Amino acid sequence: MLKPFYSNDRQYWKVVLLCFMAAATFWFLNALNKNYSNIRTSYPIHFVYDEAKLIPLKPLPEQVEINVSGKGWKLLRKSLMLDVRPAEIVVFSLPRQPYLTGSALRPSISGVLDGLQLNFVLTDTVHFSFDRRIQRHIPLAVDSTKIKIANNVVIASPIAINPDSVTFDGPASIINTFPSPFPVQLPITNIDRSFKRFVPLAYNNTSLVKANIPEVEVSFAVSPLTWEEKVIAPTIINAPEGVQLQVYPQAITILYGYRQSNAAPIKPEQFGLTLNYATLNPADSTVAVEIVRKPVQVHQFVIKPQRVKIIPVL
Repeated sequence: MLKPFYSNDRQYWKVVLLCFMAAATFWFLNALNKNYSNIRTSYPIHFVYDEAKLIPLKPLPEQVEINVSGKGWKLLRKSLMLDVRPAEIVVFSLPRQPYLTGSALRPSISGVLDGLQLNFVLTDTVHFSFDRRIQRHIPLAVDSTKIKIANNVVIASPIAINPDSVTFDGPASIINTFPSPFPVQLPITNIDRSFKRFVPLAYNNTSLVKANIPEVEVSFAVSPLTWEEKVIAPTIINAPEGVQLQVYPQAITILYGYRQSNAAPIKPEQFGLTLNYATLNPADSTVAVEIVRKPVQVHQFVIKPQRVKIIPVL
């Protein structure tokens, strides 16, 4: 059956191949000239808005599904995305509702199909979310109580931040929740010497919010503490009237660390220790020792013992 098509002549096979190519080309061109109906395809959409005033909170949809009719040439050009104009969705101000129905998209799509007839929009709803775009200038601060320093040192100077402020750009609903001043977090712990280094600004939603600076320089001096101890008699408060009480032990040892300065020497009467009788534990007749007053230059202290007995004198 195949013998009439068999030949060892290369020129013969070239002719056969050209015939097949010509036939395929004729068929392809003939198919492109036909009209086709009820063709499902995707079509690009593009949101047009003032980027200086509005910002999307999530990626905007880029295409919708539609049903069209038209010539094969037009359908092929659309499939290959050759000179295809996206349907524009113009957003003039902050939308009241975060979606558009397929019927609402029809005029925008029909106007750019260029030779294709839009039968209907298959995508039921296009969802989006916009917010006002703002810029907010906020001062920076470091919470000294959250700086993790070593046990025997103390921060001995004001904390300097350079630059001392930051400008955030992004959605109003996010940026307006940022505190003022904006906290700078030091990731380093157990600081035992004077500090000076660049620290990155940490905040959430970095894909939407941008800061005009990525980091700031934080610096402060650190000084060692001098340790001393004193023995102090505590004061009982909230005791019942007419009852004589005995404290055991009668004196409390306080070990304190202070920063040496030109101030006068620390005296025992500068400390105030109290025993609140209202908090007495009846099981063992003990109360906690509370420090209610200390010299300003004292930064760390240890009380021994932390609980004492209070016993009525019979």
